[in-house]
Amino acid sequence: MDLKELFREAAAKFAEGGLVLDIREKELVIVGDLHGDRDTLDIILEKWGNKKLLFLGDYVDRGRHGLEVLKTVVGLYLEGRAYVLRGNHESPLMNEDGGFIDELCLLKRLPNCAELYGEIEKMFARMPLAAKINDVLLAVHGGVPLKEPSMEPAALEELKAVRGDLTLPEDPLAFQALWNDPCDCESYMPSPRGPGIWLYGRRPTAEFLKREGLKGIVRGHLYVEQGFVRHNSVVYTIFSSKAGPYRAVRPKIGIYSGDILAIKDVYTDDTLAEIKI
Repeated sequence: MDLKELFREAAAKFAEGGLVLDIREKELVIVGDLHGDRDTLDIILEKWGNKKLLFLGDYVDRGRHGLEVLKTVVGLYLEGRAYVLRGNHESPLMNEDGGFIDELCLLKRLPNCAELYGEIEKMFARMPLAAKINDVLLAVHGGVPLKEPSMEPAALEELKAVRGDLTLPEDPLAFQALWNDPCDCESYMPSPRGPGIWLYGRRPTAEFLKREGLKGIVRGHLYVEQGFVRHNSVVYTIFSSKAGPYRAVRPKIGIYSGDILAIKDVYTDDTLAEIKI
């Protein structure tokens, strides 16, 4: 199967699955941002590739091997070996400056790179935005979307019902699910990432979890040099790339089994934390 066919097939399958997944697995390996880090992905698959994987987004940009990472992740998804969520870098909004389009057209000099990217862009627009894991955890790239002007947390049903052009995406709830970050604050604050993006605090997080019957949120999106950070004991950020500007990172993954989320160092196998959810 050539690359265009691969991404076309994945786009069709993503569209069938909807924007919010309902995952039921006894054990799940959770992978954070990869950003073209093929070496770390290879190690993850060598050590944990026999288990079901969940990728939290940001497969491309900044690293030099975004296409290889994306091809591998999409291949695992089509084989039924992985769940795949969208990150904020799965968008032409980021790929023009983040390096992925240059990787395709200038670094790898792929023939018809614009046509290939067109298929990738269509696939990105159909990727799911979030997933419920065993009715316990929310998996998402960014986090809880807030509805303006009330600034109350949006429900998963509202995120599931998003329609329209999701290429960038233009819908504010979809956009925030990819871009928002947690903050050590009570309610919310404007994000330094830019307009339309918010930092969500303790109250909206607690309200969201209570309404949805969930106990925690696992997400990526935030550059974390130690590879993992716990926020207010209910939001867990996992970062899995040491490509490009992230070479100082100690990449981590999460292994969710039963009611335990174990955070492991990809390179040393050390367990950094075991969190009862």
